Amino acid sequence: THAHALVPTRLMMGSNVAAIVSASGSCLLTHEGSRAEDAKPVILILSKKTVDDCYSALQEDVESPRSLCDRCWVPVGGFLAEWHSSLALARETFPPFLIAGMGMVAAGILLGVVKRLPVFIEVSELMILVPPLLGLKGNLEMTLASRLSTHANLGHLDSRELFCSICLGNLAVVQCQAIVVGFLAALVACMLNLFTTGKINWQHLVLMAASSVAAASIASFFLAVIMIGIVVVSRRYNVDPDNVASPIAGMLGDFVTLGILSTISYFLYEIREDCSWAQWAVMLTYSLVAPGCGWAASKNRFTSGLLREGWTPVIAAMLISSAGGIILKHADKAFHSLAPFAPVMNGAGGNLAAVQTSRISTDLHGSGRPGTMPMRRPTSRSKPELLLPEEPITPTANISGLFSENQHAGSARILITLAVPGAACFVSLIVREQSGGLALPDPLFLLIYVTATLVQVCLLFVAAHYIVGRLWREGRNPDNAAIPYVTSLGDVVGTTVLTAAFWLLTQLGRVPWKD
Repeated sequence: THAHALVPTRLMMGSNVAAIVSASGSCLLTHEGSRAEDAKPVILILSKKTVDDCYSALQEDVESPRSLCDRCWVPVGGFLAEWHSSLALARETFPPFLIAGMGMVAAGILLGVVKRLPVFIEVSELMILVPPLLGLKGNLEMTLASRLSTHANLGHLDSRELFCSICLGNLAVVQCQAIVVGFLAALVACMLNLFTTGKINWQHLVLMAASSVAAASIASFFLAVIMIGIVVVSRRYNVDPDNVASPIAGMLGDFVTLGILSTISYFLYEIREDCSWAQWAVMLTYSLVAPGCGWAASKNRFTSGLLREGWTPVIAAMLISSAGGIILKHADKAFHSLAPFAPVMNGAGGNLAAVQTSRISTDLHGSGRPGTMPMRRPTSRSKPELLLPEEPITPTANISGLFSENQHAGSARILITLAVPGAACFVSLIVREQSGGLALPDPLFLLIYVTATLVQVCLLFVAAHYIVGRLWREGRNPDNAAIPYVTSLGDVVGTTVLTAAFWLLTQLGRVPWKD
């Protein structure tokens, strides 16, 4: 063991050196690591108590500094640092979560308006299309945000050359995915309508396909550019993009995509008699754009693998979300005031679960390579000095796992707690808008809604822990696959618990608000 004292932290960046650094940022001790070509710098930022223990241990005999304090480090900004405290996590996550919720409230209000448009009344399949298409856009943008956050936290975006290559490749692959899955979403919506009604209208299929593809493509480019900007700004101001990018991506995806979908479908519906060729022209244009974007993405080393592996989770997520569309279509007929609450219920829980998914994925990438689950020694909350056995980085995928000593279980509890004030705020805003500013939500409805939200969020976090852990063990990148599965489950579970909440409220003889 070779120890040095008081080496400036910034001099170790990019070098193959391990270090013990105090929470204030001053370097206390360094340990020279191996010289393997794939070795990465390890910087441990510890509390004073842990520093005292590690200092003496490191001076004696240490083969791997990482083994000393597995409970203390996670990758942030390209090096290993102390995991954010609960207060820091809430401070970074809650404002974007609220902003995202406002966007979802706006999307719910917009859905309540556009469902009365002639095109939504005549082409009833559009209501089935809304959940999978909104989920699709949210998935594409949130997986993009997760990938960019991982690149940013590992320091890949600090190089201008790598930055341009990563961004252009991701723009191309997201555009290709949006066009292809936008078409599939319209096709699946028509098929589901066929199963429930026994008939299919081919003119409706063409109109939906053209509208869905155009909306997905335009929204994809617009939102992807914004996501890149958010990650860059977060990085510059020392905010973990894992905590802010995914919620904002979900918020913008819902509102922007729904607005573009309703505008394009309304326009194509109005000119269908005089310019029926316009729908086919849109389809032909995008049938040429998609292969071009796919070719560009295949030539980029950062996205070539994603182009091969990224289709299954996105398509599977679309199919799962379509089940939520069926539930929403029938629930809207039974409960006329339900529609404005659907995007908020589905999106808020999905956003929180996406934050958790992105954080765990970044931690895994900084701790090892896909295929082998890294182990870490948790810290007991009641007895910090107690030495607990090592366990996988991902928490156990069940409800009890949310209350374990695992550090990601701790962040899960904080994020789940944020859902309560968020749900109360969002419901109040929707009720105030729907009542013309004259009413507040019924207390019983508020209680039932918040309870439904907690049920949904807890189930999504359990699903996120299972999905991320399984994908990593199978050697797959969770940044590319986990969020689509989690958010699509959010659509189905969210629509289901929301319908159950309205049913229970009706059975109790109450209404969401009194006029």
